[in-house]
Amino acid sequence: MATRIPAYRQAQMEIKRYIEAQKLGLGDPLPPESVLAEKLGISRPSLREGVKALESLGIVEARHGEGVFVSAFSFDTIIENLPYSIVADGKKLVDLLQVRAALEIGVLDQVADQIGDEDKKRLRDIATRMLEAAQRNEQFDQEDGEFHSTLFRCLNNAFLSRLVDLFWQVFRRMNKASDFDSEQWSLESTAKDHLHIVEMIERGDKAGLIKAHQKHFHGIFTRMKQAQGRTDVSASPAPQVQIAPISTMNLTGRLDGLGKA
Repeated sequence: MATRIPAYRQAQMEIKRYIEAQKLGLGDPLPPESVLAEKLGISRPSLREGVKALESLGIVEARHGEGVFVSAFSFDTIIENLPYSIVADGKKLVDLLQVRAALEIGVLDQVADQIGDEDKKRLRDIATRMLEAAQRNEQFDQEDGEFHSTLFRCLNNAFLSRLVDLFWQVFRRMNKASDFDSEQWSLESTAKDHLHIVEMIERGDKAGLIKAHQKHFHGIFTRMKQAQGRTDVSASPAPQVQIAPISTMNLTGRLDGLGKA
């Protein structure tokens, strides 16, 4: 027996289909409630519930006295509505880090080709501030986020920038909600990883840049597993990441060993 779709869910799907069919874009208005309900063949109460659900996802925006409009896409609602069960799950934290590593490492070749002197100088400044904060035993979340957004902005890919920011924000939120001891993150080691990444960029060393990025993520994986009590890092050193020639390198090769400790 087929499962019956709740009316509000059906309304959500119909509204999204309408937006797509009418090719509505940012700021475009939807028809008045009575008209839209008739067009979609759904009740007005169901339509209202569907609009509320889509508004919570950032797809539409209801303006009092004006109507309903197509919203600008944003990842903010995803972060805000991230279930606590996901935030507090250490296994999902590892999974998320693997995806983040794949995303960032996968575009480093392009970064090495396109990054300009201004961004190189900015990255050097940010990484230096991170190290100075670490030496004072202070956190540097703001600088860390700024570093990663600066690193990839040279690609002029707004969607990529938003994804990088999304993964960074969610990862930090999940980490803070977990039981991991903040000391496990080894502030000074993390800051030095970022400085090493900058050095490889300044040298124009693509293979070195990718290897430095892999080392950074591998260190996070290792410390994370140590904090979870799944491995004794001092007794079992992290494996070395093998770097293939740039011409034959693929994403799988670049990520080999990142999550293994």
